[in-house]
Amino acid sequence: MKNFIAFVLVFSGLLMGKLQMEPANAAEGQTVGLTLSGGGAKGLAHIGVLHIIDSLGISVDYISGTSMGSIVGGMYAAGYSAAEIDQIARQLDWSGIFSRRTSLEYTHPRKREVYGRYIIELPLENWRFKIPSGAIEGQQLWNVLSELFFHVRNIEDFHDFPIPFACVATDLGTGDAVILDKGDIVAAIRASMAIPSVFTTIEIDNRKLVDGGVVKNFPVTVVKDMGADFVIGSNVAQGLREPEELITPVDVLYQMGFFMDARSFIQNRELTDLYIEPQMEEFTITSFSDVDFIIERGKQAARQQLPALLLLKEKQQQLSGDPGISASTSSVEKHKAFVVDSLQFEGLDNVRNWFVRNALELQKGDTVNISRINSSINRLFATGYFNRITYNLLPVDDTDKAILVYHFDEKPFARVGTAIHYSSFSGVGLIGNLATNKFLFYNTSASVKALLSETPAIRGSLDFFVDDRHRSWFNFEGLVRYLNFPVYEDFEITGEYKQTYLRYEFSFNRLTGRNSYYSLGTAWYYQSLSPNMRAEYSVRGNIRSSEIFALWKHNSLNRQAFPQHGTRFELGSTFFFNQKPSLRFRNPEGEVTSNFSEAGIDISNYLQAFLGWESYIRVSPRLTSFNQLQAGYNFFYEQSFINMFNLGGTYPFLKNQMIFAGLNEYEIISKGIVAGSIGWRYNIWDEFMLTPLVNAAVYNFEIDALHHISRDNFVLGAGVNIGYFSGIGPMEISFAYSPQTRKVLAYLNLGWTF
Repeated sequence: MKNFIAFVLVFSGLLMGKLQMEPANAAEGQTVGLTLSGGGAKGLAHIGVLHIIDSLGISVDYISGTSMGSIVGGMYAAGYSAAEIDQIARQLDWSGIFSRRTSLEYTHPRKREVYGRYIIELPLENWRFKIPSGAIEGQQLWNVLSELFFHVRNIEDFHDFPIPFACVATDLGTGDAVILDKGDIVAAIRASMAIPSVFTTIEIDNRKLVDGGVVKNFPVTVVKDMGADFVIGSNVAQGLREPEELITPVDVLYQMGFFMDARSFIQNRELTDLYIEPQMEEFTITSFSDVDFIIERGKQAARQQLPALLLLKEKQQQLSGDPGISASTSSVEKHKAFVVDSLQFEGLDNVRNWFVRNALELQKGDTVNISRINSSINRLFATGYFNRITYNLLPVDDTDKAILVYHFDEKPFARVGTAIHYSSFSGVGLIGNLATNKFLFYNTSASVKALLSETPAIRGSLDFFVDDRHRSWFNFEGLVRYLNFPVYEDFEITGEYKQTYLRYEFSFNRLTGRNSYYSLGTAWYYQSLSPNMRAEYSVRGNIRSSEIFALWKHNSLNRQAFPQHGTRFELGSTFFFNQKPSLRFRNPEGEVTSNFSEAGIDISNYLQAFLGWESYIRVSPRLTSFNQLQAGYNFFYEQSFINMFNLGGTYPFLKNQMIFAGLNEYEIISKGIVAGSIGWRYNIWDEFMLTPLVNAAVYNFEIDALHHISRDNFVLGAGVNIGYFSGIGPMEISFAYSPQTRKVLAYLNLGWTF
């Protein structure tokens, strides 16, 4: 009986597949087209569909695609097999490619700590804002596409690809669909996926183009016009949303933007002979962390059409006379090196040729490959002088030489940025920044940043790079900050101070590698203290001092917030000398004195050393483990409180701060602290993170009497952090507990700190 039921099911499936395909011309064994829709991250499901097509050995004669469908379809048309596309998709940092947060990998180490920390950053040209056509330029996307399609770079007619190909964009001026089947394949695909207002527009043949999904997200008519008689269509777009789902003005505008495509879809769906629609309800266009699951959904959807696909393969076999089934194999040639015959630059108006030539580190006669070209582009892009850098190669006769032509889209030298920040410690703040990459001279950058809040601050910085490759530079920096901070005793608040802090520093800096540099410098600071509330013991007055410091920094983190891999290491020491205090001390009896010895304080020269280390290891696409170590000690120090290290808080934004889950900021101050933590960060979905951690620290110890460390100067803590990497920066809420304080604390941090 079971065998009979199985037979009926199989026979019914084959019959349904046959009935679905009988009206199709493919039954006559004619040409097959493949159409892949747009859909952002959901479009990765097309790779799963290609897996099934490849495994059955089905031949595809034409391909059309839109947006993400143009990337996947373009790669397949250019000769990649489904297995190769799958491998590439799992290795690429999709969220970085399609994000306005550029990877830190190619950013100069000096700029990594502040790069990309503004919600809005607008170019300033002739004291007027120059509004870009989109929030994201996507230089890394250009580089990735250039590498993926390097082997077909000289094929201007996409019909000459291993499989003829075309993609669709939208003319921003007329609203018409534009079929891109000739020209630069990288520019064509970039135009096809230029989501309006998100990605910048692409100009081709004097037309400004945006995402083809606006008017034709499922371009079956395109592949039919190319000559396909039978069309396999893979669609991951969910179409228009139901009226009750439209809540915000953004929802309404987004819906209105796709009315034309909704009408186009009806026609294109009717022309599809074999329709595949993966179930993608729980995924969004930004679900790039779910690559594995999305590809599997594509396979599942294609398997549901297995009877129809088998019948199609059978018809192809009958026509070709080949009884076997063979999977598609790659026809992609390996990236070959070539000799630079000459360099040409197009689009340089304000940036000088000599600067570009020196920064590229390329010259005539060099043997280069795609990796070296992309490295040269990334070095130039990191200077901040350009919105976009692309290139093409002009072959020289039949030799292995080529003319390397760079195309530049210059950026105005000046820019204005804004950001907001809130923390449970400092309150809400508005940050403004004015910066320029050319302050009077090339290789000189300057910025002024201000914080408007209850704890205002202003910082100015000037960097003069000695060489065009930015390996050595001089830095001048000034900071003025006003701050309120509490004083604790036995984990209870006993006082509060107002602090005004002023510091100037001058340093020489030198790169020691791609991700690191050292600094040697001198500084001067002024610090004033005034109690906000009465306490048994208080200090009022100011102190001035000079410094000499040495510092080494290494930063290979892939991003500033919620990093997934990399290491940050900082090691330094500062010698404080020429201190000039003007302080008064009030004791519990109310007596005021300026005699430091009576207060048990010795204002003398001392040496401060500190170390910070954090390492992140990506265990799986969703899980990252991390370890942190913080240490600091003041040698020859008897000053009681000035320039001590402070332990507490979950976000580092205070001078001499060591973060610790389970303590408030400043809850422990000490001349010596060593703290360590371990944790695991789990990517729940998209950019939502859950991070449990444990940490421990020792404090109030003497470096020459470590054996005296006891429970009295040891603290333990544990916590859990819920985070989201939003458009305004990291958003975190944390809960932590320490058995020493016997309190559960909550921390809230929104956006980038000053």
